[in-house]
Amino acid sequence: METWQINLSLIPSIAVILTSSNRMALGLTDEINSRLTANVEVYKEILPNKIKQLKRLSISILLMYISLSILILNALLVGIDLISEHYDKLLIFISIIIFFVAIYFSTLFSWNAYFIRQKQFEKFKE
Repeated sequence: METWQINLSLIPSIAVILTSSNRMALGLTDEINSRLTANVEVYKEILPNKIKQLKRLSISILLMYISLSILILNALLVGIDLISEHYDKLLIFISIIIFFVAIYFSTLFSWNAYFIRQKQFEKFKE
């Protein structure tokens, strides 16, 4: 299989992860806008944490889009023979590093989400 085809085959996987992350960001935005801000006094400790979570998730999504863009650009450039194999591997490596940084932010989001939800449920029970 050609190198550019391998690069293109990675795109659907990243797109699925991006779709999931975007859906989480929309859900979190909706939760902040409708439920938490409607009762600011009760959730005043949780609201700043939720906003930080939204920032983490947004950074993750941005980095995933950058990684995806580099993969697509690389596949295009390799497909039309504009870059050498050395630069091909370099672009893929850069894309993977950026993607792993995005996964780091997603992991932070998930880790913190558990503890924030626990605090939120405690407030809900009161």
